Amino acid sequence: MGLFRHTKTVPIFPISTADLKGNEVSLPQKARKEDLSDLLQRYIRRAYSRWAHFVVAHTWKIVVFCFIASAICGFKMLTTKVKNQITGYTPYGSRSLNEFAVQDEFFGQTGLGVKILLLILPKKGNNLMNLESLRETVDVDNLVRHNLTFYNQKHDRDESFSMICNFYCNVSEPVQLFYTGFQDQYDRVMKHEPLNDRIKLDYPFSLIMGRKVNLQPNFYGVHVSKTSKPKFGNMDKIESIVIRYRAEKTRGWTDDDISAYEDTITDYFEKQYKSKHIRVLVMTSSKVQDEINRTGDILRSYIGMGVGVMVLCSMLTTSMSSFFMRQFSIYRLPVAVFACFCPFMACATALGTLFFFGLRNGSILGITPFLIIAIGIDDAFLTIHSWQLTIKRKRRNGELKIPTNSKSLDELLTELLSEVLEDTGPAILISALTNITSDLVGMWTGSPEITLLCIGNIASISFDFFYQITLFTAVLIICARLEFKAELKSIEQNHNSNSTSATGTISSTDSNSDEHNETSSRAKFTANFERIANGYIKFVSNIFASITIVIVSAVFFVICFRAVLGFEINLTMVKLFPPDSPLLEVDNYREDKLMPFYTMAQIFVNNPGDLSNATRRHKLHQFIDEMEHLPYAYPRESSIYFPRAFEAFESFSPDDEMSADQQQEPAEESANANANKTNPNSTTTALALVTEDEDQRYEMDEFEDFLNWPEYNLYRGMVKSHKNGSKTVVDSFMIIVTYHGVELREWHERAVMMQRWRKVADNYVKDFNVSVLHDDGLFLDLLENMPTDIWQSALGTLVCMSIICAAFMNFNPFVVAVTSIVIACILTETLGIMALIGMTIDPVVMAAVIISMGFSVDIPAHVSYHFHIAKWTEDGQRQRTIEERIRMSFASVGFPAVQASTCTNICILCLLVVPVYPAQVFVRILCTCITLCTIHSLCLLPALFNLLGTLEAFLSSKFA
Repeated sequence: MGLFRHTKTVPIFPISTADLKGNEVSLPQKARKEDLSDLLQRYIRRAYSRWAHFVVAHTWKIVVFCFIASAICGFKMLTTKVKNQITGYTPYGSRSLNEFAVQDEFFGQTGLGVKILLLILPKKGNNLMNLESLRETVDVDNLVRHNLTFYNQKHDRDESFSMICNFYCNVSEPVQLFYTGFQDQYDRVMKHEPLNDRIKLDYPFSLIMGRKVNLQPNFYGVHVSKTSKPKFGNMDKIESIVIRYRAEKTRGWTDDDISAYEDTITDYFEKQYKSKHIRVLVMTSSKVQDEINRTGDILRSYIGMGVGVMVLCSMLTTSMSSFFMRQFSIYRLPVAVFACFCPFMACATALGTLFFFGLRNGSILGITPFLIIAIGIDDAFLTIHSWQLTIKRKRRNGELKIPTNSKSLDELLTELLSEVLEDTGPAILISALTNITSDLVGMWTGSPEITLLCIGNIASISFDFFYQITLFTAVLIICARLEFKAELKSIEQNHNSNSTSATGTISSTDSNSDEHNETSSRAKFTANFERIANGYIKFVSNIFASITIVIVSAVFFVICFRAVLGFEINLTMVKLFPPDSPLLEVDNYREDKLMPFYTMAQIFVNNPGDLSNATRRHKLHQFIDEMEHLPYAYPRESSIYFPRAFEAFESFSPDDEMSADQQQEPAEESANANANKTNPNSTTTALALVTEDEDQRYEMDEFEDFLNWPEYNLYRGMVKSHKNGSKTVVDSFMIIVTYHGVELREWHERAVMMQRWRKVADNYVKDFNVSVLHDDGLFLDLLENMPTDIWQSALGTLVCMSIICAAFMNFNPFVVAVTSIVIACILTETLGIMALIGMTIDPVVMAAVIISMGFSVDIPAHVSYHFHIAKWTEDGQRQRTIEERIRMSFASVGFPAVQASTCTNICILCLLVVPVYPAQVFVRILCTCITLCTIHSLCLLPALFNLLGTLEAFLSSKFA
């Protein structure tokens, strides 16, 4: 077919040079018209050649410039405060974003406000239903509402929660009222007086001084008595009390102001508060952020250890390689060190530059260095290996003459660097371009955090590519210059001055040349290794072996693919916290006890219209009735629904007060609740009477009187209205319908429940412009988004890889298809293995998988490119066999690929000692991906090339 060209390729040390004799080639002579791929590569090589001249001429300037840039930008990176967004992982266009925007508009918020959860537990036993515990609970509430303050710069004063709240000021009222009723009954018992008939401390609804109080939002783990023994109410035990404080972000507050206030509450109860009977656990938005940031800090603190081990591994493997190529010198060690440091310096420069331009420093950017390490160290080892092969070839051919003057030495170094960059540069460029373009695609899909990660990756990969061809090559030249000068000095000391030629050059020889003896240990080891390597190449080039490899890979792929289809999703927050985090207990309790027993659907009616219209009101009642008959719904009495309450107020007469105390007993309410749940199509008689009476009184001019009643005061912050003359017009209002069920412990079941809410609400959007909100909606939408993010990123990577490979490899469908298949296998099998070992998808796993996609591209791109350019012989008249091409691609890429993957894996494996969940995820996913990438590049990729190459040859012979 004649679709490939070949550039300079030289043998790798483990492969016998005899096997490659005659195959060390330069660019072929033109056997046909130069195509687009040849033209592109020619211009790239010419650019690299000119760049080599620049690097050799300005080595120290380049080093100084890069160090200064890295220091400045690195300082900026380290000192930029980490800021995460609560909506960061929520997909663009997510419905929950619009739902939260509706909430913010309703409450007049300008962002995330104060959110504090107080979990109160008994210090001894598991029952808070005693006077001492309840008294201390009320004291805690009073402290938060009135005593614990923060300084408001705008108002120049200290402010407490009672001063900053607007709509949620009465969140603790049920607790206060319950304590008042309990204390009254307790005092009567102590005085041997009869109990107050106007106080019934029942669950879920208590009657306190004739006022009906819903305990469900605050009391959890309630044990209802099954006996008829007289007592204060129907409760035997209260395991916990929860108070949720909320204040909208208004009045010019900053995020720092909110964090300072929340930290004041947290610090007080963690460090100062003392109690005999209760424990107070606090969860705030800022504390959650601090704990997540602390996890990142713990992770980063161990990276230094990993880098140190990686540097040792790099020095060891580079020393071994140079030793067996008879080129070992002390000056090779700094090169090995900078192979590890360059990616970090590039990453620091890139991220620091982005922060100078105002980019937010999100926690997710902390994983960018892992990608840059893998890509950068692979590129560096490829360059080192090519440098050693170039020197070995020139020495073997007697072409390496070391000049005795500096100018001529620089010319020699320029020649060597030009050959190295022309050999490795295009492959490095392919890898960089593929990762950059795939991240460009990822910027416009997914979520803000993924966009942030992609921007960081693009900048870091770009700077890494720049640092590889500047800083790293400059260090390589500096060390080579010192190495050659040391070699000249050694020759002079050994009185080999007669080796100086008339042109002022000395022939370079292999270091430790006395070990050329075939009986030396090194020679024996090299011969054995070459025998094994050549045997493997012959094996993988055998058609039957290739078929076997492909079949085994296909079976493994199918197993992993099936596992991926069953990959479970879990959003548990505790995975993001350090093992000693005080939030672990709170979040576990929240997931296990709070969410399953009280979950709110917050419904915003933005276009209520004329509520005095009974027909319109009836339709609104119908909407709420549907919401109250969904699975897991509490009885209608638990709902906070303004029109229904106002109807009750309007229908109330003074005579009704006589029977106000004669409300239903809790057992009867429970029976009604069960009836409602078992017959979802039924509505209560009261609702029917309210909605069917077309002439029912509904005068909004009594709205203020309604709000002034204690039991209806909570609606003051839930109804937006204005005056039109003497008439009150309702603009919008909020409804709360509550749900419970042990199944709601599972995130998936909560997501299903939220979708049911939305489905019902969608039927009434046209009439009332309703919106329904779940507090965890931003995260529940992730259940659908995370798999989408992963497959979109994978598809983008494959498409970009195919396009870049096609441009550099003459649009050959065989090479492009094989490379894409291998990358798809690596990605699928990485996910499949994670599913098989019991991992679940969460934001940490998603980020690690997206990073691993960059790994999956790197080595296959190098192998494919060198396989592509090895097709033609030096004269351009003969195509090499598949075995020859595999041997030559392994000669250029094989050892650096194994070396890079080993060093990167060792670096990442050091994170196993880090006791945080993200570290364990990174180790599992990244090490698995890197290992699969190396195995597939050195096994499956050549096997597929062999099969498709055989097919290509067959088709060429058939249809030539």
